[in-house]
Amino acid sequence: MNALIVERGTTKTLKELPEYSIALDGFVQGPELDLAGHRFSFDHHDKVIRMITSATCRQVLDAILLGLDPTAYNVYVNDVDGDTALSVWLLQNPHMASAPIVRELVDVVAAMDAHGPAYPVSNAALCTAFYEGAMASERNARFKKTYATLDLMNLLEECVGRIGQLLAGGAGAFPEKKDERTYTVAKQHGSWCMASSESYIFDLLYKNEYTAAIAYRPLPDGSYEYTIGKKSDLVDFPVGPHTLPGTILHALCQVEPGWGGGSTIGGAPRNADGSRSKLTPREVLAIAEKIALK
Repeated sequence: MNALIVERGTTKTLKELPEYSIALDGFVQGPELDLAGHRFSFDHHDKVIRMITSATCRQVLDAILLGLDPTAYNVYVNDVDGDTALSVWLLQNPHMASAPIVRELVDVVAAMDAHGPAYPVSNAALCTAFYEGAMASERNARFKKTYATLDLMNLLEECVGRIGQLLAGGAGAFPEKKDERTYTVAKQHGSWCMASSESYIFDLLYKNEYTAAIAYRPLPDGSYEYTIGKKSDLVDFPVGPHTLPGTILHALCQVEPGWGGGSTIGGAPRNADGSRSKLTPREVLAIAEKIALK
């Protein structure tokens, strides 16, 4: 990798990037290849079916294994999560792409990021160590509501460093901690609900037999963080994509530009100042009900 560029909330088209560019996980909306210009977008949020399109870290690993040499490329990131952080680690360490532990970690993270907690990952201990250990700084920042004001470059570098520790020490590198997450259901319609929590809760909701949900929490700046998701494309709940009329994400995007996502998961705008949606939970629920309860 030549350089890492982190620009919170920025989205561009692939053609707007210079030659020898790699855009990760939403910096460019949708997966795209420009071989003549040496430009690549490894994304799985827009213009995709989530059950078919691989997560970003899987796309990056496959590209490296199939001959991509990232040495000369600038890498563009607009948000920090596990999928992006692991992708950056891979681009910084392409010589490690064939290592069994690396491929196993990519399998776990790609499955979890693409399909969510409904997917039975092959190594639950490694998955927990990754998200609760290697990605602890990002996880804690979101829980403490400081993510919006953090220096994302520093956060990403810390997470990438801890991924290296995990790969060197295995799942035991970060001992598992007791799970104390809770949530409150604001409204339920059959197998889907709107719920509030300070934590990621889709795994808890799925365990409690919900198949889809709108999860939210207020942020210190007065905006709201929303995630709309369902267990898989097999669930009849019109999440997205945001470009498709008749879906919840599309309807929200018409009211407040910036909502984005694919067929099974999406969420509120990610603004450059760190804020998210200005819509209230009541407003989001009303829009979702209008689409989902037809």
